[in-house]
Amino acid sequence: MVGVVAFALLFVFSDIRELWRTASTLEPWLLIPPFVLGLVSYGLMALSYQGIASAAGAQVGFWDMLKVTLVANTVNYLVTTGGLSGFAVRLYFFMRMAIPSGTAVIIALVQTFITNSVLLLFVVGGFAYLLTTHDLHGFTLVMLCALLAVFFLAAGVVVALLINRALRRRTLFVLAEAAHRVLHRFLPRHKPGRVHIWRFQRNLNRGIEFLLARKRSMVIPTLWIVVDWVVTLLILKAAFAAVRYPIPMSFVTVGFAVGVALSMVSFIPGGLGVMEGSMAAIFVGLSVPFETAVVAVLIFRVAYYVVPLVISAFFFRGMLVQGTHLPPDVLEQDPPAG
Repeated sequence: MVGVVAFALLFVFSDIRELWRTASTLEPWLLIPPFVLGLVSYGLMALSYQGIASAAGAQVGFWDMLKVTLVANTVNYLVTTGGLSGFAVRLYFFMRMAIPSGTAVIIALVQTFITNSVLLLFVVGGFAYLLTTHDLHGFTLVMLCALLAVFFLAAGVVVALLINRALRRRTLFVLAEAAHRVLHRFLPRHKPGRVHIWRFQRNLNRGIEFLLARKRSMVIPTLWIVVDWVVTLLILKAAFAAVRYPIPMSFVTVGFAVGVALSMVSFIPGGLGVMEGSMAAIFVGLSVPFETAVVAVLIFRVAYYVVPLVISAFFFRGMLVQGTHLPPDVLEQDPPAG
């Protein structure tokens, strides 16, 4: 309900006539690039998972990995839990592919860690470039400086955790304990047991150790992830081109980063209304007309979220009924040692 209200507010604060005028200028052929790039992005994501799985000793075909990627991401958008729902669905399907549970956890964690780390680097670079090449003033300057400081701090923490093994283990333990206390305080009936939280943070640490122990094997999957983020940013850039209002890549990076980050922590399905509103607000602060920003962001929403959701619906049932029985050894095996 909150998401629907937030989405409706986009139109409440818009000039409907200007919104309609902007939408009416769209030509079908200009919408082809965003939708094609959206599908390419999911293909690149599947390739990154396939490469990490291969490094872990699990051979999965590209088509199977693409179906898992589409379905898991769709579930993640519909049941927004900071990425955990998609993570759980990936584990479910990986184990149905006879991948040992420990290896399945490692694959999902490593890909998530690299993906978020690369995004952080893109975001910090985009913010820094924007601040050094554009003459910004007032609220926009203060807001962008504050966001740059937050993302830069997050990137620094990631680097420190990669370099310092003892710090990483202590930090993950502290975060696990903090998560347990927060869940015990606010969700006492539904909180996972402390042992489960400890196991998750242990698996996360093992995933990072796996990544560091196989640096050469991680080069190609990391390149796929980098290209995937570039393609995702190009979807938004192509959406602005479709409304005949091209904007620089630095604007795209900043607006995309804020929108995606807020949609992930909002716990509203798919970040509905939150992503669109925050992206539009950032673009308005960068002197983009509000109605133009709204139409472009809606094109991005359809290309990157709605179309893959529709496609994944054709795979979901077949994937659920495929391989209904898991061998006991799949649940018991551990990933190969680093």
